[in-house]
Amino acid sequence: MTLIRIIATFLLIYLAFRFFTMYVFPLLLRWFINKQKKKFYEQNPNMRPPDTEEKKKRGMKFSQRESSSKPGKTTDQIGEYVDFEELKEDDPKKKKK
Repeated sequence: MTLIRIIATFLLIYLAFRFFTMYVFPLLLRWFINKQKKKFYEQNPNMRPPDTEEKKKRGMKFSQRESSSKPGKTTDQIGEYVDFEELKEDDPKKKKK
């Protein structure tokens, strides 16, 4: 009976630890990081990223820029593929006199 109780206790401790690390710890970490970030920006207002909080308050969404490649440019216009072949050089030690 005591063996079952010991196994159940270890299983319960394992499950509690797993629950804590999967759900509670990330929430605590996120809260702590946001608190430290807020304190940092209060002490260093010139380091604040420009307009991020104002845009969030106004409900503006950020959009990604289009890729830098131009739509009319194809790979054929870029250049030519050159395949180099290695040439075997005669080794001076292997030369017969």
